[in-house]
Amino acid sequence: MVSPQPIINHKYFQLRKNTYPKGIKSLFYLSWEDALWDLMNKKDIKKGSYILVPDFYCDDVEKNIKLHRYKVGYYKINKDLTVNKKSFQSCIKLLKPQVVVIFHAVGIKNNLLENTKWLSKITNDSILIEDSVHRTIDPKEIKIFKKNHFIIDSLRKVVPIQGSRIFGNSEDLDFDLPSIFQSMPYAMGVNILWLLMVVSWTLSLKRLAEKLMLFGYDLIGNSGLSARGSILGSFLSERLNVSKIQKYKLNQVRFYEKKLRGVLPHKLNISEEDKKHLRGYPVVLSKENSARVMKILRNNGLLVRFELDGSEWSKYRKIIFLPLGPYLNINNLTDVCSLVIESMK
Repeated sequence: MVSPQPIINHKYFQLRKNTYPKGIKSLFYLSWEDALWDLMNKKDIKKGSYILVPDFYCDDVEKNIKLHRYKVGYYKINKDLTVNKKSFQSCIKLLKPQVVVIFHAVGIKNNLLENTKWLSKITNDSILIEDSVHRTIDPKEIKIFKKNHFIIDSLRKVVPIQGSRIFGNSEDLDFDLPSIFQSMPYAMGVNILWLLMVVSWTLSLKRLAEKLMLFGYDLIGNSGLSARGSILGSFLSERLNVSKIQKYKLNQVRFYEKKLRGVLPHKLNISEEDKKHLRGYPVVLSKENSARVMKILRNNGLLVRFELDGSEWSKYRKIIFLPLGPYLNINNLTDVCSLVIESMK
């Protein structure tokens, strides 16, 4: 059965560099959290300040936020992964967060960006972060809404590269990356684990690959000082063939929808535009049935996991991501669909 994690394939890349809108700058860090900690330091966000996040979020990131001596506030996410706007606005008013995180869950565009009047409730010196760890970003399509608005991705989740980019206006990203020697042992550990993981997935050493992946997730963000990404990772990140990646994902999502129509217990409404950006094809399960489905999938070699399983949202339902990306062929997708159909009987 296929890897749920992107593996090395030339179709992810192109020879020419990606272009940026005028005035947009990016920096390349080892991970999303490394970008966050450096940003918080450079913008002098005081310890004890609130960081507002959705209740469908990575619990490991939340723990690290608290370890870095910031407070975490939560706004509610609906069953269909849209933001509960009343909860969001209430949290803005009550907590007055210095950092607001808008999460594109699974890669679906956050509904808060449909109407941005709420931005007036956030002070100009507050930081707005679009968390795009599940989304395939095309740099030329980046839009910045306010001062200190930043977009941070996590390439390892959507393409076979370890690293994260932070995008923003040049005047807001008015600092440089950390020294290559800062947190070097930590950076080497993360990169080595990632490389071993990719090799293991490629060689179909699935159980080993999963263990390495989880070790890497546990290590990321634990350093007291941020680490920059590797030179090779930075080079490749500038040459992602975003249009090709999105074309593959769009066709693969359409394939899943056709084959799994009437099979899945909960259907998410995903626009044609969002289908191009998804990290994986989302399958929402009832809590009562989820353990049986997961057991069948994993026993048959599809090593998916319950995503963001420590979040408040996941206390009442579960979600898994079926694999997407240029490394998959039609036979891979057919096998995945057959197994999912079998697990739902």
